[in-house]
Parts: sequence; C-alpha cells; structure tokens
Amino acid sequence: MDVLTTQPLPLAEWLSVVEREYLSGFVPAGGASVKLAILEDAAFGPVADRLIGLGRQRAVLTAHVDAAQTRVHLMHELFFAVAGTLPWDGLVQRYLEGLFAANAYPWPRPGTAMTMPELAAAFAVAPSLLARQRDQWLTADLWDDRRLAQDFRAALLRLCLSRLEPDGGELAGPVLRWLRGEKVPAGLLRAADISVRISRTNARAMLAALCLFVRKAGAAGVMIVLDVRQLSRTAASEGVLRYSPAAVMDAYEVLREIIDDAEHLPGLFVAVLADAALATGDPRRALSQYAALQMRVWPDVRPGDRQNPVAPLVWLGP
Repeated sequence: MDVLTTQPLPLAEWLSVVEREYLSGFVPAGGASVKLAILEDAAFGPVADRLIGLGRQRAVLTAHVDAAQTRVHLMHELFFAVAGTLPWDGLVQRYLEGLFAANAYPWPRPGTAMTMPELAAAFAVAPSLLARQRDQWLTADLWDDRRLAQDFRAALLRLCLSRLEPDGGELAGPVLRWLRGEKVPAGLLRAADISVRISRTNARAMLAALCLFVRKAGAAGVMIVLDVRQLSRTAASEGVLRYSPAAVMDAYEVLREIIDDAEHLPGLFVAVLADAALATGDPRRALSQYAALQMRVWPDVRPGDRQNPVAPLVWLGP
C-alpha cells in the first residue's frame, strides 16, 4: 500500500483516535507508541498545538522538538531537548509528596517545598527519626529501583534531598544542568555520585529512566511532538541545522530504537510530524532508504480504500 495514493485521513479523526485510544488509556496505563503523520506545511503548527493541548488535558507532560533546532539524529540530544522542557522542581515535589503519603505521612502543605525540620514539627516526630525513615523510603523506592540507570538514580536522589535539607541544594543546579546536557565540572558530578555525562551510549537508558520517574511522580506519561521536516531538506538557512543523508539515516535509527524499546518506555507517546518528502522526496533521505524503520511503520493493512486511523503511519488531510 502507498499511503500517499489513498484518501487522506481527516485531521480531526486522527486527533480523536490519538486522544481516545492512546492518551486517555493506553499511555496512562504504561503503554508506549510512536506515530508518524504526513501533513501539509500549513498544518504543522495547529497539529502540534492540538497534540500538546490534548496531552496537558490528560496529565501527560509534553515536549515539542524541532529537527531544525535539535540534532535528532543523536539520541542524547533528543533526551536533552525533552529533559530541558520538564518541570523538574514540580516533579520532584510531587514525587516526595506521594512517597511520604504512601508511608502514612500526608504532606502538610501540598505543592510547597518543606524542610525536614518543618516536616518533623508538622508530624510531631523527632527530626533524626524522620530523616532515618525518609532515607529508607528513598532507598527502597528510588535507589533500589534497578529499572532506572544508576546515574539517573543518583541525580534524582540528590534533587529529592535538595528540597528537604535547608543547606542541601548546592548540587541541585549542577544535576539539572547535567540532565539538560550542559557542561558541568567533573568534580561537581562526582560530588553528586554521578559517574559519566549523558552521551549517545547511555541516552536510551536515561530516556527509559525518565519515563519511569515521571510516572513515579504522578504524571500520566510523556509526549514528544517531533517535527522532522528538516531531515528531507538539502539546504538550511542561518541558525537552522542541516542533515547529511547519513545523519538522516541516524535519525531514522533513533526512531527505530525508540519503537523497539517501547516495552521499556512506559507512558511515552511520540508523534512524528513529517511532510510528503518523507515518502517521495530525495531518495537518499526518504524513509524507503532505511528499511528497518519503514518495515516497522509502513501500513500494510487498510479498511477498503481508506487508511487505518490507528496505523503507525498516516497521511493527514484537512
């Protein structure tokens, strides 16, 4: 089947399917999915805005990533773009509130950071005893969770403690910069028990850990709205990334890896927005050049002469 020779799928119908079949149940339940949509240039902004709006309605954290500005052929750069948009302070706060509540200590002032002395006073518990219990809870729920990469565990443990200790926040800034891909002195990383920088070799594990922690913090999941039009363009204006054909294949490889890792990425929904050049453009850059991804997304089942609205790849119309 050639997806571009069938009747375009109405945009409203596809968005309804995304909301009903994925954002309302499948993603919050821990499912993961990658969807590719081919659409006209004029529709990119409205579609991205609508997807982000649907995600927010369903308590799914959203990140809009444009291949013109982010080197999406590098998994760690994609991770940094997502991590840079997340409200880490709010996530850590929600995680701590849930952790304390799960252990019969409901947070006295929800949404507000409180130090251990303040919490001890509110709970009428000796500060040293509460601190010991806190360390046990964090160890069992965060540090001992082997699904999370070790450096990610160390980073989040440091962020948690920085919100609870009056003088313990000096490493929170470096940890956040590390998560966002900024340069951090090695000494500060060692002080936070972080051994290596996030790179191409460990970015997949970090993305899996991020998806898991977001759900621990009470969010339904993470949505990445990924604009890949730039991959098919041979020229680029100033301030816009240009991709070689080899880099385009690397970008397809990143998407293929995410699809294959879906079982380890709970609550992740990736909406890849492309133009027709994905299928009919420069043969060196077209999806057909990378069979491993094409075989995973190209629709091979359709109802009559229509497109399947839940297919991995759809062509959208008005």
